[in-house]
Amino acid sequence: MYEAFVIFSQANNIPINRYAQEIQSFYASSAGEKPVLKVNDQNIVVAFEGIQFSIDRNCSPQVALESKELSRFAMSNREEIANSTCRLEISSAPDPQMNYFNDFLFLIQCAEQLGTVWVFNTRQGEFM
Repeated sequence: MYEAFVIFSQANNIPINRYAQEIQSFYASSAGEKPVLKVNDQNIVVAFEGIQFSIDRNCSPQVALESKELSRFAMSNREEIANSTCRLEISSAPDPQMNYFNDFLFLIQCAEQLGTVWVFNTRQGEFM
């Protein structure tokens, strides 16, 4: 199971369709398996043959509170992280053989291509 929060800086509050475009662009130029993307209002489903990733854009009031708490774990940029009000929440089903670990990292990399973000591994409780 893969889980991470991709925390946006205040200046980089990207819409979900822009992030989906980055994912599509990445996999279009990749030689590997091509996922099927389903984009809804604030959600992207990235479906491979063996696993499905769910990516939710969350800008609820709770995110601002949690950003302040999560900023304690950061080695730098604490103030910027604490002021974040939006994030992407990436999750998947279990992947015991880790066949899709690289795809998990590619999804994070696609978000990083769009501007300043910080990635918090929710399973390990630390920034990546």
